[in-house]
Amino acid sequence: MRLTSDSVVTVALHHGRELVFTLSGSNFVPRNPDQGLLEKKGNGWEYLSADNERLVFDNDGRLLRQTTTALGTRYLAYTANGINVDDEAGNRLTFSEDGKHQPTSLRTPDGQVTYSYDSRRLTAVTRSNGEGSLTRRYHYEDSRNGSLLTGITDERGVRYASWHYDNQGRAISSEHATGAEKISLSHHGGYSTRVTNEYGKQAIYYFQVVNGSRRIVAIEGEPSPNCPSSNSTFTYDERGLLTSKRDNNGNLTTYQYSARGLETSRTEAAGTAQARTITTDWHPTLFLPVQVSEPGRITRYQYDAEGRKTGETVTTR
Repeated sequence: MRLTSDSVVTVALHHGRELVFTLSGSNFVPRNPDQGLLEKKGNGWEYLSADNERLVFDNDGRLLRQTTTALGTRYLAYTANGINVDDEAGNRLTFSEDGKHQPTSLRTPDGQVTYSYDSRRLTAVTRSNGEGSLTRRYHYEDSRNGSLLTGITDERGVRYASWHYDNQGRAISSEHATGAEKISLSHHGGYSTRVTNEYGKQAIYYFQVVNGSRRIVAIEGEPSPNCPSSNSTFTYDERGLLTSKRDNNGNLTTYQYSARGLETSRTEAAGTAQARTITTDWHPTLFLPVQVSEPGRITRYQYDAEGRKTGETVTTR
């Protein structure tokens, strides 16, 4: 996490996505309400994601604790040599870093992982244990932009993935070894992209900027396993939340949301005699449903203070 200014905080997630929170009154507000909650607490910060992952940071933005309902809590401690990560069962991972805070090694009870870099890019990851070592290599062969990942060679020495880009750094193709599962993309003015799959089937995606983010508003093309939503249209509210979806059979689904950006009502086959509405009531502080009402039944959920489900009851009606 980093404090960009006194009024802007950026939270970086494990998959690389960055969420920007801006001070509004006494609260830090995300660009989109479904991006979670960020609070200043004492000498640190606490972030709660829409998936109920809880991250606790110190005042300098260093992660101290991560809690998920599936994996429990992991604790991070910073030393002169790196970072120790301990779970509730007493297992430990130890990271070492270089001067750029890039991980150089990871020690686990089962072995060690070593990370290699050139001046600014990850070039290899080597996993070793008592029986030997295996290395995966990363390639950056685009002469126009050396930061673009163009390929991966696996531990067998086989190049199993390749990517190509246009002059703007946008991906235009992706494929596995021997051209398997090749996807080609053709970009048109930033608001539409034609995608061709390995079977030659094409779909065109149309975009619109809503609340600062690009959203898909229509997909045209022949349905396929890789694109079952072809010939569909989508609408959004001013927050960028999906309000309606019409599929390739003409079926309309509509959505409503709470102030927190959580779905409170979904109507399938809207506008027909077969319309079916599902409503959801949410926990007041966690991103967890406490009641889901469907035609014919109501499901209620109970949780402990950490958000772990402790009970579920179903009532027919």
